[in-house]
Amino acid sequence: MSAALALTRSNPFVSLQDAGRSGAMRYGVSQSGPMDWVRYRLALTLAGAEGPASEIGLAGARFKATGTVQLGIAGPGFSVKIVGGDTIPLPARLTLGDGEEIDITPGREGMWAYLAAKGLDTGEPVLGSFATNARTGLGRRSFDAPFPCDEVKPFPPQLFTDLGALDGPIAVLPGPQHHLFVQEELDRFASQPFRLTDQLDRMGYKLSCDPIHAITHDIISDGIVEGSIQVPGNGQPIILCADRQPTGGYPKIGVVAAASRPALTQRRPGAEVRFRWIDAEAAAKARHALAEAAANPKPRQLDQISGETLMAVNLIGGVWADGTTATQ
Repeated sequence: MSAALALTRSNPFVSLQDAGRSGAMRYGVSQSGPMDWVRYRLALTLAGAEGPASEIGLAGARFKATGTVQLGIAGPGFSVKIVGGDTIPLPARLTLGDGEEIDITPGREGMWAYLAAKGLDTGEPVLGSFATNARTGLGRRSFDAPFPCDEVKPFPPQLFTDLGALDGPIAVLPGPQHHLFVQEELDRFASQPFRLTDQLDRMGYKLSCDPIHAITHDIISDGIVEGSIQVPGNGQPIILCADRQPTGGYPKIGVVAAASRPALTQRRPGAEVRFRWIDAEAAAKARHALAEAAANPKPRQLDQISGETLMAVNLIGGVWADGTTATQ
């Protein structure tokens, strides 16, 4: 049998993403992939899927099922509403019946949410990946095509504990041009507050601050890893994200540790950002812990669930007037 999940309300901030085009940067092609790798992996785990997943920005999105579809959805501050039914906080696992729709909407915090569907088939990858990069035209924005799936029995929504706090300082490793910043500048970088500007997208996040200056900006362009913090001549850092360019010629004072990238990319324009230096061993340990947590999510209780939702998932075959329950 087959099912489908159509994107019925979209915006420019909705795209399909997988882990990214590993190895493509050498050919001048951006890696892309999720802005928040932790919630991306969590959504896949909850859906029992391998990827890709739909990345949903601040404007939200609506999806409609054909057939019965099992979903995993994650995103800090976001919620999912079964159209005509309940609003459910995330992360969550749920099934949609034939013709049912869901709205995914942001709350008071968070920038990105992820929706994964079990058994997804999006056709052939491009350069080994399904990741979308709007600037280059690679990838696609939705998975409207039918996909094969096992029979899925409806069940009530299951809620899970979210991963990783959004507040607190962002852990940073020394960058490749760390040596071009005198100790006074390095200390100021780790002590002063920065502010996220409204100039941010999947390519990079610009910060405002008291200027940070390198000894020189005359360097040879080199490769850029995700989370690199470039400092141009105006002293206002730029943090490069999933759709970053392959090379850059500004000094890079540091690189945001993988475990801290979600806490950065999930912050909205105007948010305060502070940094702290970290070593490679501590960064690797923190990343491993988050990856393990995403692979083994912890359930939490749903405080309330309406009778309409219970009926919609067919938990009750019927109730007789004398109070006995009919079996299916």
